[in-house]
Amino acid sequence: MLYTTRTFNYEYSMREADVVLLGIPFSSTEIGNDTRHGPLFIRNAIKMVTGYDSELGVNPFKKFKFHDAGDVEVVQGNWKITEKRIIDTVDEIFNTKRSIFPVFIGGEHLITLAIVNALKKIFGNFTIVQLDTHADLMNDWMGSKYSHITWAYHVLKAEALELVQIDVSRFSEHEKDIVKRLRKSIKGEKPLYLTIDLDVIDGAICNDVGTPEIGGMKVEELMQCLARVFKNKVIGMDIVECAARCVDSKSALIAANIIKRCLALLCKSRE
Repeated sequence: MLYTTRTFNYEYSMREADVVLLGIPFSSTEIGNDTRHGPLFIRNAIKMVTGYDSELGVNPFKKFKFHDAGDVEVVQGNWKITEKRIIDTVDEIFNTKRSIFPVFIGGEHLITLAIVNALKKIFGNFTIVQLDTHADLMNDWMGSKYSHITWAYHVLKAEALELVQIDVSRFSEHEKDIVKRLRKSIKGEKPLYLTIDLDVIDGAICNDVGTPEIGGMKVEELMQCLARVFKNKVIGMDIVECAARCVDSKSALIAANIIKRCLALLCKSRE
């Protein structure tokens, strides 16, 4: 008998799995706290989370078959190589199993740009729901075109993608008019992709994130928001900007519980 521990109690091959976990430890344009260790500590926190969701009455870790695909081999300081590796990895995941539900853990928010560009080739038109304190709509940052605060700008330029921003409260003068336009409800029949920047949580509660801000959501408010999102068809999700430094990090524990709740909601949506 093997006396070992894994991210999930029972792991399956990619072809058998319902859910795949992929870490993307890229943190090269971050202006705040380093987020490259986020996947490591989020995985550790998942092991400590009780699987049963008493509010929803379901244990997603028993309902779904999981595969932990490991981490993308990112190249810190080189976004173009990293972007290609992310896209190629996402392509390979969906070539292996088209119906799999991906959970990506970062890493800085720039990784979302590569993820959605890969998913666009697979799903066509879809809506990105961004839970974030910052708009991330700058067209460049300190001379850099690609940054964790420019990724959403590039998404808006892409055909077939729609962006809905929730709880954005920090933005520049340059971004303010765009933010007003993006503050809208989720409508239509398009599938959704969910991206969660952990700085959406009030920095007084959780400050070990890339760029913490005071006055964000309470965890309970975030959970209520997730319930609304998962009333729609969700094709995948990411959690980014975890700047954890130790195994009992608040950001990693919150991220693990967000993953659990999202998967529990996914279970309920498929009943």
